[in-house]
Amino acid sequence: VKVIDAENQPFDPSFHQAVTQVESDEHPENTVTSVLQKGYLLHDRLIRPAMVVVSKKALKETEKSKEN
Repeated sequence: VKVIDAENQPFDPSFHQAVTQVESDEHPENTVTSVLQKGYLLHDRLIRPAMVVVSKKALKETEKSKEN
């Protein structure tokens, strides 16, 4: 059994289950920022995807006001 290395990796829906997104200037867009539950592979077959938080582009104040 191998643990899926997900943190700071690009989001891959084949191995990751996105639970939520967080605005971030520190991480590129669609990057796993944290792992909520580890995922596992058995002989290169997915047993359980990693439950992760994915980064998204941080909105500027002018973009936020346009949304409201």
